[in-house]
Parts: sequence; structure tokens; C-alpha cells
Amino acid sequence: MNIKYEKNIEIELKLLTTIEENKNISQRSISKEINVALGLTNSLVKKFVKKGFLKLKQAPMKRFLYYLTPQGLIEKSRLTQEYIKTSLTFFKRAKQDFEEIFKLIQKNKKQTICLIGTGEICEIAILVSNHLNVNIDCIFDEKFQKKFFYGIPIKNNLNLITSRKNSFFILCETNAINLNSKKFSDLNEIIFSPKFMMINRKKTK
Repeated sequence: MNIKYEKNIEIELKLLTTIEENKNISQRSISKEINVALGLTNSLVKKFVKKGFLKLKQAPMKRFLYYLTPQGLIEKSRLTQEYIKTSLTFFKRAKQDFEEIFKLIQKNKKQTICLIGTGEICEIAILVSNHLNVNIDCIFDEKFQKKFFYGIPIKNNLNLITSRKNSFFILCETNAINLNSKKFSDLNEIIFSPKFMMINRKKTK
């Protein structure tokens, strides 16, 4: 299973769940709720109506009410099971990738380790580092407002990190930074990324 397939399952499950919980909801509100483009929401609704998972009912003000059919409830149950299965598969894959990175770090005896980006993938990285007794010095995230993430200091200024000797980064969120920006292309530090992200970036050391 690939990441795109897993993401599609998550989006479809969120859409059906959102409609089940709130029948009087517009497609625009659905797209905001599940965090996808309005065009994709419209496409999925049409697909589910065609497959018999959803029914539409005309409402005032040129709106529609959405209902899950019995077939739709069965599909939601199937997607839930599939989502759990793919999530466990993803966790195992991410855990293995981070284990490889941290074991390489331990061999190189680097002094400063910084994760890039906060989120669920970062949580997995922290979990693996704790298991292997690897110390994470900080997390770089320009947009994160809090001072700590799972007890690890948040740094919003890249210069405060790169001023340290023997430091390098581990990418946890692809949308956290632009790896092609001058800010990062000028770094001497190594930026690692787990294999499941499928990012091919030349190491600078």
C-alpha cells in the first residue's frame, strides 16, 4: 500500500463521517472540515451518490441535504477497518525508518539533533528516539506557537540551531519547510528524511 492510497482512505472516511454527523452541511463546509479542495469534495460526493452510498434531498435556498444509505454505512465501516489496518502498517514503516536514522546518528556521534516539523510523524520519531535512548535537542517549526512539543523545545529561528557544532536535522513534516530554499540549501548540516517520504536530497556532508 502506498501513501496516496492511505490518504484517499482517510479522506473518504472523514467525508462519510462528517455527513453522518451533520446532514445539514454544505459541500464548502465539508471541504473545510476534512481539509481538502472544494472540487475534490464535489467529486467524492458525486461518486458516492452514484455508488449508492449517499442520497441527496433538495432543501430551501438551493441547498441539498446529504444522507448515508445502508450501503453507505457498510462502506464507512469497511473504510474504518481499512484505515486502522493502513495506519498500523504506516506506523511500523515509519518506526523502522526512524530506527535506521537514529542508529546511524549513534554511530556518527552527532551532538545536536533537531527534528523539522511538528505533527503525528514527529510524535513517532520522538517515540523511537526515547526507545533507543537518543536525545532530541529541539524541533524546528516556524509556525508552531507553543514553546514545547512533548517536552522538547521548539525553535523558530534556524540560526540558533545552526550556530551549534555537529548538528543536523531529521525531516518529519514535508510542508514544514522548503528544502530548496536558500535558507536550507546553504546549510552544512545533514538533513535526513525517512524513506517513506520518498525525498531524494543530496546530503551536504
